[in-house]
Amino acid sequence: MKKLKFEKLDLKFIISLNLIFILLFSQNAFAGPQSTTYEMKDYTFGAGGNEQGGSDSTSYTLFGTVGELEYDKLNSSSYSLGGGLSYTLKANVPAAPTVTNVSSWYNKLKVTIDNGSNPSDATFLIQVASGSADFSQDTYFVQTDNTLGANQTWQTYTSWGGASGFTLIGLFPGTTYYVRVAAERGNFTQSEYSTAGSAATISPSLTLSLRTTSQPSPPFSVNIGNLTAGAITTSSDTIDITISTNATNGGLIYLFGTNNGLKSTTAGNYNITSSSTDLTAALEGYGARGTTVTQTSGGPMQLISPYNGASQNVGIIDTAKRTLADSTSSPVTNGQVSFELKAKAKSTTPQAGDYSDILTLLATGSF
Repeated sequence: MKKLKFEKLDLKFIISLNLIFILLFSQNAFAGPQSTTYEMKDYTFGAGGNEQGGSDSTSYTLFGTVGELEYDKLNSSSYSLGGGLSYTLKANVPAAPTVTNVSSWYNKLKVTIDNGSNPSDATFLIQVASGSADFSQDTYFVQTDNTLGANQTWQTYTSWGGASGFTLIGLFPGTTYYVRVAAERGNFTQSEYSTAGSAATISPSLTLSLRTTSQPSPPFSVNIGNLTAGAITTSSDTIDITISTNATNGGLIYLFGTNNGLKSTTAGNYNITSSSTDLTAALEGYGARGTTVTQTSGGPMQLISPYNGASQNVGIIDTAKRTLADSTSSPVTNGQVSFELKAKAKSTTPQAGDYSDILTLLATGSF
């Protein structure tokens, strides 16, 4: 009896050892691919699925799969891995779009999206947030007319301008805009949003400076000189006005006077009336003639008729605000216009030493 009892105990001991060996062997045999820095705990091949007739209607389609499920993504600060069939079906996530302020824009930005190596028939949704980098507030979608709106608008990469991009318009000045993109191709394939690109609009600007040939700072006075009957007299100084503006439709310079001519109070308020004329043929007159236009960039500046006349042709200076020059409907930097004054007296013009006019120069931007 003792011998039989000893044999049973010995058998149990051997079986226990075998079980331990099998468990250890199983762990090593099915370990995932690994290195010194990672180990893939679970991976599969050939997940099955089907899509059969009768699995859809006018309002839904059923795509059935078996053998593989996924619930979440692996993420870090620098990558995101969506493993499994549903992530395989999704469109590729585009890279961050390129957003730039091309030329001191205050109400628009240039946007170029990335197609994420998606097929040509993939479509893209562009979301924009003003002032919130996490898209938690003030979010909109780009519409087909390149403005912002509430409706989701999907277009192909080509329709969004392709590699050339498009101009996002109707923006607020002095605001940072964040832009991100999602892609899709068919049903149930919308990707996550890309990381965001951003740029800021600037504030509208208009600067003006004024000087004469001999006077760099105010107050300014221009001496036409002594008028001789029948002769045309030109001011020794030119008047220079310089503007810079980022106005989309450029800057304009206006000129107007106070007296509608050269007026003398001592000569009974006699007025050498101003008009747009060729002083060579006129008996008497007074006006302005543009001489030069320059700019550092933008524009270009141009003189406007009747102030762009040649030789002795002058433009009227009266109380109406008249356009002297503009920047041809474009933003301009240091756009300068120079003009001179001309006058002619006739033999019956009363003599006096106080013939004068007060000129006003006005600059505006067409925003």
